[in-house]
Amino acid sequence: MKKIFFTLIVVSLSLQMFCSDKLPRFFWSPYDGLNWTQVSHCDAEFHTHPGLGDEQYDPHQTIDRYHAEGYKILTLSGHDYHIPTEQIGSIYPWTQLESIYDKIKDVPNPAEDNKIYSEIANEPYQNRNPVELSMVSVEGCEVSGPHHIVSLFNSFSEGEKTEAETFKAISELGGVAYFAHPGRYIDKWGITEYWYADFYRRFDMLLGQSIYNREDTHPGDRVFFDNIVYLLGYERPIWLFGEDDMHTEGTLGWNRNVILIENFKPGSLHSDIPDGSAPDVKKALKTGKFYLWKPSEKYNKRTFNITNIHSTNNRIELMFDHPDLIKEVRWVTYNPGNKESVVFHTGKVINLENVPAYAKFLRAEIEGKAGTIYTQPFYIVERSIP
Repeated sequence: MKKIFFTLIVVSLSLQMFCSDKLPRFFWSPYDGLNWTQVSHCDAEFHTHPGLGDEQYDPHQTIDRYHAEGYKILTLSGHDYHIPTEQIGSIYPWTQLESIYDKIKDVPNPAEDNKIYSEIANEPYQNRNPVELSMVSVEGCEVSGPHHIVSLFNSFSEGEKTEAETFKAISELGGVAYFAHPGRYIDKWGITEYWYADFYRRFDMLLGQSIYNREDTHPGDRVFFDNIVYLLGYERPIWLFGEDDMHTEGTLGWNRNVILIENFKPGSLHSDIPDGSAPDVKKALKTGKFYLWKPSEKYNKRTFNITNIHSTNNRIELMFDHPDLIKEVRWVTYNPGNKESVVFHTGKVINLENVPAYAKFLRAEIEGKAGTIYTQPFYIVERSIP
């Protein structure tokens, strides 16, 4: 009897030691620290093609169309192979579009059967001032790196032979970037989630990747994003993007990255233009303080906003300005067992006890009649709480 009692004590102590060694889990939110009472919900598009190739709109016309649709932040991100780098660095700043046109109007574009740029253009480019339009203009380019990369806040516009060389060049210029339409390269090159995860771990300037291109060119991009987030975990957070990839009116207005900016001011990071909120836009992209609005129909604007996210170590609550317009709030994570994104909970409040043990993150999809908001991942941290 004494032997049995001693054995039970040993087993009990062993279980206690095992449990005490298991680190506690808690939520980490990229939205922490926002002063929601001062936040402006600023629609942004970073992937547009402004008429240097076989595209519908010239640069100033592209600006006018996105301004008319209510966007507050915009990048004219022409393909690198359409930009004559001996004459210009990028389609920036907007206040010098007329002089950019004068520099390139007689230059042939090899990617368009050597047509000169004045033949490609609808009309001579016209200057636009982002301050007068109450917008933030962001310099950028779609770089063939060889994987297409949306490069932002820098003038790099010549893809290198390898992705690593491209990322190094963007980084040296102080820029940031995200992967455009990953599904194209999964299908075309057979690259895997491990390929992407390796680059994220090596290059801090990589922000994330698109989960929607145009209406939905690559439907698998959402589960693919979730897979990579699961691989990386909270040690290397990444963010989701939507992109119009606009070449014509037919692909304009399908995605809005909603940047959460306190006390928004128009401007740009160019010496001729006041900065305004441009530095805050860059910081928000790096820290995940934005979400995606995916309209159910093209041009649909948001009918509701997230107005606060109250998060603690074990609870997240989403708050909205028009909760009556929301049909459902879904909480999604990645299940490594079946390699699928799964909805595991519904409702505006989520508690840690509701989250599967295998989950390394969760994100919310807030669906209304006009469209759906996709939040950034909320990460699950396993370590001693400071």
